[in-house]
Amino acid sequence: MDEPISNSGAPSEVHDLLLNLNFVPQWARQSPQENPYARHEPRERYAGREGRAPRDQREQRRGPRPERDRRPPPRGERGAPRFAPRPASDRRPAPPPPLPLTIAFIPERERLAALVHDLHVARRAWSLADIAHRFLANLNACLIKIELRQERNARVPNLGKNGPQLFQCLECQALFSNPAAAEAHAVTRHLDKMFQIEDLTTEPPAGSFACIMRCRMSGELLGPPNHHGYQEKMMALYRERYAHLSVDDYRNSMETVRDPALIEKWKEEARKQTVYKQKGVENPPALKRTEAEAQFREKMLPGMIHRGHRFIVAARGTQNWEDDMLRRAIHDTWQRESRFPASLMFALRPAFKHMHLHLFKVGGGVTFVTPIHPHPLPAEHAVPSIRGVLEFLHAHPGCTRQQLLEGLQPGATTEAPEVVAVLNPLRWLIDRGHVIEFFNGTLAVPMSGTRADSPPSAQA
Repeated sequence: MDEPISNSGAPSEVHDLLLNLNFVPQWARQSPQENPYARHEPRERYAGREGRAPRDQREQRRGPRPERDRRPPPRGERGAPRFAPRPASDRRPAPPPPLPLTIAFIPERERLAALVHDLHVARRAWSLADIAHRFLANLNACLIKIELRQERNARVPNLGKNGPQLFQCLECQALFSNPAAAEAHAVTRHLDKMFQIEDLTTEPPAGSFACIMRCRMSGELLGPPNHHGYQEKMMALYRERYAHLSVDDYRNSMETVRDPALIEKWKEEARKQTVYKQKGVENPPALKRTEAEAQFREKMLPGMIHRGHRFIVAARGTQNWEDDMLRRAIHDTWQRESRFPASLMFALRPAFKHMHLHLFKVGGGVTFVTPIHPHPLPAEHAVPSIRGVLEFLHAHPGCTRQQLLEGLQPGATTEAPEVVAVLNPLRWLIDRGHVIEFFNGTLAVPMSGTRADSPPSAQA
């Protein structure tokens, strides 16, 4: 996920300079006692500016103006002015409506199994929300479920073969909302799966060139517009970095450069040519980029893009996806989950139950998970040693073992038989679920309905 960017402070002298600048007009800097209109003298109503003839005299020198049609423009049926229709070439298509996405974080299976093993070994109760936050803190432990949901919206077609779909590159699991962007990604990023890429050094381009084209967004020198390699290099750069733009918008980002030093730099860069040789073929011919892409699209691309409505991907790496819409949607979901991990908690509940863990709530409504099923035991039905522990915990919910010992056997040393007489019943009560030991060492007695008698004192 995106990390916050810290701004470094400006030097003190620059900061002081900025504070002393006064971006107001000159009249606002004068003393408030000075009236800017004190020397104002009224002029005749139709007098012109100082040193300038009145309007009627200027019109006499200029001569009569040509007659103009003062009639209002024709209006439509409802009074709207008629304007000439805008050419279709000048109309930009309306942006498509946002896809109805549902994004949820779910635990990765192996990390979940390791966590459940640790919970069984610890024999304590842990907050379900705290466990979910621990998964979110480590993206390697999370998966992301992305699916298109069915919506009753006339602007969004029904899901199906001709409806909205998502497109996944099977090679790197990257997801796209546009099929053209998915294909451009596969061609750009995974062309080496089919071809061996080699760099050769040749002679620089011959001739004199008055100018070359440069991409404003990347700074790449693309060569003269009439050079045979210009279009190929421009389209390769477009497919690699700017496939989310239209081709016309990207062409408009080109600028003409006439600097001789940059022209010589382009000539030196043009000496390096890249050829592509198909793997697994004896003595393959050296192909240009366009030829290699054509073969790749024909032989490999159809089996590399999968389309569908529901995908599960690893969380790690989604922050580098090329599809801006999907990347922003995942980031927004991650921020909401960081405040309250609703989807992860929803996914952990059935998984914990399936792995023989038990969920219960404490008095404040916070859900906890434990490997031991909470089972209340009435104190009046227990033997005296156990009854004393239960009665003390009922009277002091949220106490620790040390507080329990001080309450039942004050002043006793750790090795004293009286302490063992308290700890052995406590251990038996915890193993049977008659007492819950929380992650922070606090103790509580479960109530009926799988609730604890009180939340742990150090829950936060």
